[in-house]
Amino acid sequence: MPVVPVPDAVAAKVPPGYKAEVFIKDLNWPTSIDFDEGGNVYVAEAGYVYGDPFAPARVFQITPEGKMNLFADGFLGPITDILWNRGSLYVSHRGKISTVGSDGVVKDLVTGLPSYGDHFNNQMTVGPDGKIYFGQGVASNSGVVGLDNAYPYIWLLLWPDVYDIPAKDIKLSRESFLTPQPSNVLARQGNLLSLGSNVTYAVTSIFNRNRETSLLVRTRGFQPFGEHRRTVKGQVKASGTIMRMNADGSGLEVYAWGLRNPFGVMWGPDGQLYVTDNGYDERGSRPIANAKDNIYQIRQDGWYGYPDYSSGIPVTDPQFRSARGPKLKFLMAEHPPVEKPWLTRPENAASTKFDFSTNNTFGYRGHMFLAEFGSATPITGDPHPATGYVVVRIDPATKEAAPFLSNGAPGPEGFEHVSTAGPRHPVEAKFSSDGQALYVVDIGVIHGDVAAAGPFPLPIPGTGVIWRISKTGVAGSGPPADLSALPPRVQKPKK
Repeated sequence: MPVVPVPDAVAAKVPPGYKAEVFIKDLNWPTSIDFDEGGNVYVAEAGYVYGDPFAPARVFQITPEGKMNLFADGFLGPITDILWNRGSLYVSHRGKISTVGSDGVVKDLVTGLPSYGDHFNNQMTVGPDGKIYFGQGVASNSGVVGLDNAYPYIWLLLWPDVYDIPAKDIKLSRESFLTPQPSNVLARQGNLLSLGSNVTYAVTSIFNRNRETSLLVRTRGFQPFGEHRRTVKGQVKASGTIMRMNADGSGLEVYAWGLRNPFGVMWGPDGQLYVTDNGYDERGSRPIANAKDNIYQIRQDGWYGYPDYSSGIPVTDPQFRSARGPKLKFLMAEHPPVEKPWLTRPENAASTKFDFSTNNTFGYRGHMFLAEFGSATPITGDPHPATGYVVVRIDPATKEAAPFLSNGAPGPEGFEHVSTAGPRHPVEAKFSSDGQALYVVDIGVIHGDVAAAGPFPLPIPGTGVIWRISKTGVAGSGPPADLSALPPRVQKPKK
């Protein structure tokens, strides 16, 4: 690995008339930012990324003067989003929606969400009805639990009963998949890569306990690995959904379903609920090629096509055929009417969280500012090095997209977003309370390492950054810039 440079605003490319600055550096996997009425800023570190499952999941508070304190910790990573609402900080972390009061006490509002697979419960937003809406991802890539969920994602060995749970009763087609037994395949590899000694020991122990005599297993969609049911019951705590709840966590219900990984969830100034949905990867027992990311305007009770449609098009269409797998067939025997996307984004862009400008001084009032994480290739499919790694500005009237924050000083070929002082993997774009500054959460360096046993995510701790963008010549709002998350500045206040 080349050296990862210190982040530098000079390497952050923004349009003329705007300036970028490093707000906070040295973070471990930051994923979200929000603001309270008193001018405090809150920043969440995920506590989990692919390749690093044991980092601490925590939330920092930055005072208006720039003092950085540990506000709350002990969450179950990953934290995917935080939201300030009604005097409390809401935290979306693995399987739970919790709140943190001003005293730092954590209270769980919703538990038992199906977040132990590839994807998790995601961004939260307050609706016009005062309810909290949030996204819930699916467990697998395209409806079928398989070898890719054991390697590189590991979870199939840890939680073998995890699978995609539909929101409504469904009947499955006769399509099934003959898949290598993961515990046998991985035990025979003899190489768990550079997972770290603790992870390697834990996973090796699971392999040894779970090793099976059979080499191949036949499985169907929407059920645990190796099962063959033809009908599956729907549940409220379902995969691939938009859910909503009352502010106190009561009244949980499914608002829409049939999504894959609805990561960004936000009510727009036009009264529409917008959601970004990450497209299928070209991996696993049912690889799907050329699947675009989508932005939807969500309709209550709408179905958005997972696992048999991509961007409103049947996956049986020849454009989605992958050389890595068989000809695609439907998993569901029957389908509700499928909703069409409001806008498609490039495949492997990994469209994440977004916000809308509401300030005339900042400009582009009503436009969407969308963070795109970038490709996770070679793990997720063929390389698309120019896809993502940016914040784009989208005009809702024309649906035209233009880069707003990008990497102005990329590293050498293959390490463009590793060996750079510019933005690496943006995961959220969020405006300050007064709308005069756009904060961009950059999770840091996660490189797709290719080793003897295959590709594996290789994350570099301490490379997370919060960028702040404002109009040139406009006095900055918020705490001072160029803060560092490194000790001894991080201290938890006494209660």
